[in-house]
Amino acid sequence: MNGRVLKVFNREQDKSAKQLRRHGFVPINFYGGNVSAQQLAASKKELNSLIHRLGQSAIFEIAMEEDIRTVALKEVQRDPVTRDIIHIDLQDLEGNKKVSMNVPIRLVGADKLEGKGWVLQRQAETVTIEGFAHLLPSYIDVYIGDMKPGDVKRVCDLKVDGDITIQDPPDKVVAVVLTPE
Repeated sequence: MNGRVLKVFNREQDKSAKQLRRHGFVPINFYGGNVSAQQLAASKKELNSLIHRLGQSAIFEIAMEEDIRTVALKEVQRDPVTRDIIHIDLQDLEGNKKVSMNVPIRLVGADKLEGKGWVLQRQAETVTIEGFAHLLPSYIDVYIGDMKPGDVKRVCDLKVDGDITIQDPPDKVVAVVLTPE
């Protein structure tokens, strides 16, 4: 299996979420598309590895029984103390329909600004995009290393594939560079 496939299995009705977690599994709610909502589970170790590689807004495939489905990671619930994943929601994505989802914005080059003693003020963590499921990125990179104090990066400055549209207002501020007081 490639690194974008997660093996899942149907949850047994007599097992509680607590019992699953105790045995190294994470409960999953799977819904959307033309499938009815299902209760699934996956290996905690495999899931952690996948989320670490692809991020919290990942699009990947799940292998269940004899079916492989493309899904979007819609919600991750974590234990407030240990930060362990205790539950996730997956939405089925049909390849021929456009979907909308929030993806994180990664600011690249912040170390260059900090090296000059400037302060980066982040205004937006995510942006809402729409497109076909197989084209949606897990994140959007924004290079900020060449910014100067007073410069502003807005949503209209973000670069995405031509088949993807950003749904946030173009004038929404993503990041600002300031001089320390």
